[in-house]
Amino acid sequence: MTDYATTAPARGRVRLSVDAVLSQAWALYKRLFLRSVLMAGIVFGALNLLRTFLRNGAAGAILALLLLVLTVAGTALLEGGLVAIVRGLHADGDDDATVQEALGRAGGELGKLVSVSLLSALGVGFGFMLLIVPGCILLTRWAVAVPVAMLERGNARDALRRSSAMVAGNGWTVFCTLVVVGLLTGIVSIPFAIVSAHAGAIGWWVAVTLASMLTAPYAAHVITVMYYLLAEPERPVVLEPGHRWQSVWNEQAGAAQTGDAAAASAAESIDAEYQRRFDEYQQRWGGDR
Repeated sequence: MTDYATTAPARGRVRLSVDAVLSQAWALYKRLFLRSVLMAGIVFGALNLLRTFLRNGAAGAILALLLLVLTVAGTALLEGGLVAIVRGLHADGDDDATVQEALGRAGGELGKLVSVSLLSALGVGFGFMLLIVPGCILLTRWAVAVPVAMLERGNARDALRRSSAMVAGNGWTVFCTLVVVGLLTGIVSIPFAIVSAHAGAIGWWVAVTLASMLTAPYAAHVITVMYYLLAEPERPVVLEPGHRWQSVWNEQAGAAQTGDAAAASAAESIDAEYQRRFDEYQQRWGGDR
């Protein structure tokens, strides 16, 4: 269990911005690029090596099921490890965990991380099988469940409920962010998919592993940024080296936000209308659970 205490919801309604989430995630991606791609390479390199056996017909249904379980566990370990690195930098700009330290911290929560990932995948998958809308709603509501599982107390179901509570009021923005991330990672993966389709076993392994190494960390950082912006909007997601959190930042951020308030009012009114419609769909498909 990490030493991060459960964060109380911020007072008032927190308003997310797609641009702010993506830009902060991109800055985080660049800062942690080497460790992020190395961690993704370790996880997906091993998983894709097993997939080559399935691809060449050298394994049966049992190994296919085992691979599915290992994929969920490996992906959860990677996401948890990346969250662990950001968690240190969020509290102290000098708490820069190594790959081994980050994976070790995530390994301590692996059971909960895997449970959250499995429950989310089953729920969202079932929602998409019934109708598209329920799947989209669940995907949005549980968007930050992995960071919650990694950083806060409670079990997997607590993490899902906490994620739903945090996302409430920002469902439309979170949904749009997930769609944009999906499109971006899909575009980046296209060249690797073309290469892998015409390559042998080794070429296929290299191509799909490189695609995952480049895209999976960014998607994980987006989720982590959303978590911190929702949980602690008054402080920066990541501190610069040599800095610790100081409350004066809140005053500076408030002054900057005041200066931008007039320009943002029109965009916020449009966003509020989409958010209202999104909340209506969410209530129609089950409300809070």
